[in-house]
Amino acid sequence: MKVSIIIPYHGEEKYIGDCLVSLEEQSEKDFEAIIVCDRCTPEQVENLKTTETSFPLTVIVLEGKEGVAAARNLGLSNAKGEYVLFLDCDDYLELFALEELLSRAGGAELVFSKRRKTWYGRKFFYDKGQEMTGDEKDEEEEEEEDGDSQEEEPEETEVLTDEHHWYRVYIHKLHADGTLQGISVLGVLFDRNFLEEKGIRFDEEVVYASDVSFVIRAFCAAENPMELKQRVYIQRRHNDPVNLPAVSQISDPKKRIEEITKIYLELEPLLAAHTEEPRAKLSFDRKFIRYYVTRVSKFYVDGSRKDSDAIHKEALECLRTLSPDAIKHARHYTRKLIRYSFTHQPAEIAKKVKHHSSIQTLGRLMKSRAACKKYLYRKVFARMKMVDNMVIFESFFGRNYSDSPKYIYEYLGKHYPGEYQFVWILNNRQKEKMPFPCKRAKRFSLRYYYYMARAKYHVFNGRQPVYFIKRKGNVFLETWHGTPLKKLVFDMDEVTTASPLYKKQFYTQTRSWDYLVAPNQFSEDIFRHAFMYDGKMLETGYPRNDILYLKDKEKEDLTLEIKKELGIPVDKKVILYAPTWRDDEFYDHAQYKFTLKLDMEKMQKEIGDEYVLLLRTHYFIVDFLDLTPYEGFAYNVSKYNDIARLYLISDILITDYSSVFFDYANLRRPMLFFTYDLDKYQSVLRGFYMDVEEELPGPMLFDTDEILDAIRNLPEIEEKYKDKYSVFCEKYCGWEDGNATKKVVETVFKK
Repeated sequence: MKVSIIIPYHGEEKYIGDCLVSLEEQSEKDFEAIIVCDRCTPEQVENLKTTETSFPLTVIVLEGKEGVAAARNLGLSNAKGEYVLFLDCDDYLELFALEELLSRAGGAELVFSKRRKTWYGRKFFYDKGQEMTGDEKDEEEEEEEDGDSQEEEPEETEVLTDEHHWYRVYIHKLHADGTLQGISVLGVLFDRNFLEEKGIRFDEEVVYASDVSFVIRAFCAAENPMELKQRVYIQRRHNDPVNLPAVSQISDPKKRIEEITKIYLELEPLLAAHTEEPRAKLSFDRKFIRYYVTRVSKFYVDGSRKDSDAIHKEALECLRTLSPDAIKHARHYTRKLIRYSFTHQPAEIAKKVKHHSSIQTLGRLMKSRAACKKYLYRKVFARMKMVDNMVIFESFFGRNYSDSPKYIYEYLGKHYPGEYQFVWILNNRQKEKMPFPCKRAKRFSLRYYYYMARAKYHVFNGRQPVYFIKRKGNVFLETWHGTPLKKLVFDMDEVTTASPLYKKQFYTQTRSWDYLVAPNQFSEDIFRHAFMYDGKMLETGYPRNDILYLKDKEKEDLTLEIKKELGIPVDKKVILYAPTWRDDEFYDHAQYKFTLKLDMEKMQKEIGDEYVLLLRTHYFIVDFLDLTPYEGFAYNVSKYNDIARLYLISDILITDYSSVFFDYANLRRPMLFFTYDLDKYQSVLRGFYMDVEEELPGPMLFDTDEILDAIRNLPEIEEKYKDKYSVFCEKYCGWEDGNATKKVVETVFKK
């Protein structure tokens, strides 16, 4: 057996599949895999044991111990291969990984390859090449960048030309792994006999940093380490650190620092004794110095006095063993901090750290207007008296004046004139004509931060910034913006349409919500688990849908008014086509492509005498759709603010996987579902909460001819789907009665 691949497994069922598939597809076939189950359920163990693979797979249960170090040691004890490779169950290998590593292994005790890092599974990673970018780093690797950090510039990379081979590989490994705590066995192929002869094992008392000691001990014992230039190991970060954090995403600063100081003191004599290459200790010392500045000294600021005193005792011992050259070549602030630490207590060191941080913050504020505004928000505006009658509204991140916040604002203005100060977040402050007096602020302007800090009431239909400060007495009303069809937040396996830290950010944001509006029981149940929301749910229906329950005469008058506003013929029927975006068709974050699949020329020719068509794309779609060839028939209303008004004038809705049909159903008018890519959307993209084929109250159609045929035969369509439509409305529109706004206002504003 050439290679034994050791995989600690802690029950991460959503990841292990990709891991094993990557082994199935290896170009090198002479290997075994050993999965060590740590704290797994019997069912999880049995599932692994019954997994069919083309390679030898051994499943072992770790008993009497726990942790990745113990799991790897047990795997080593059962390994039969000439070499061993450690693979985490949430990671995967390039197709040629084993072959390439083995090609460099002849006569080497170890071969290391740099790792590629991603937030995504294999399919999306290979389809889109989505590696982790600099602003999406894992918490463990990320140096703090806010105004309270002690940011240091990275140590200078040494220029290695004619250096000793051992040191060149060693220093490349240290640089490749970045921080001291980032030193890892992942992506390193070890000679198993070498590990056995040298007695190199993982320290099972260490929870977070057992790799550091293992790697350094292996290097110190090796004579001929090798480096593979290709990156063959894909390290996957967890996009749900709330429910399923990776070890590196667990916040435990005291324990982490204790482990690093302990490991440093154990390894320092070993590195100092490496007389053939004295720079080995120097390079490691530089790593520890950076760790002390960015982690240990910061702990003195944030940690308790008792814990800081205990940490400082160990840290001082480490500082005293540092190479004088390592300190000498450190940056000015670092040298001063180390010297100061020798003679002062943690509380005094913390003051020095905060002073340095303040200077850095000032420097950043002078360079960045955005940083300056956020600083004023946190340090000045949020400390001013809250205005008890101020209500701030935001709809779709300030894009327009619309949706439920609009109707709540208008209700308050009409029924309680002069009682409230209104503020609207509008990116185009001059465009909107408002029916009641209000102040306006552009999103992320200085005025925005001022009003965000001072308003007592916040009425939003989307998420607030993650740095929002929830003040005592503040009331946050989240109206949301639709009944969910596609999987949301914590129900999504892969996050491809937002920041990889979307789930963590969303969890933080929902902690500030006092009320969340639910349009139906179906939505309430989903919001509870998809948002992990346990706050007050308002079972009222959506305020934005009240307009759909106007009396007949009011509907007729408003329909005529809206048609004239849009410039469409008042005597023609209206088809509203409202497609959603496709998660996998995008230019950049929140910038999606869209290709019009309807044959507009044919539709104009066939039904243009009786109908006009309104095209309403999602605001994420940035493609400009030129409808001038179909003038008089097709109108692009994608920038029209209030879609509820478009529902009101429409005789037919054509949509796909957009949640608009839940709202439109309140009108009990015909709906056609243009689902030309249904198989792809269900199986490849986000998936649905409902069985669309069973529940949709209208036909699923796949080309323009089917759409036209359905329009010509609407009476037959309506009769065919009458019963299904009734069941649908009972389930999804049962709470809507035209009084949602009144109910929400009475609850939130205590009226």
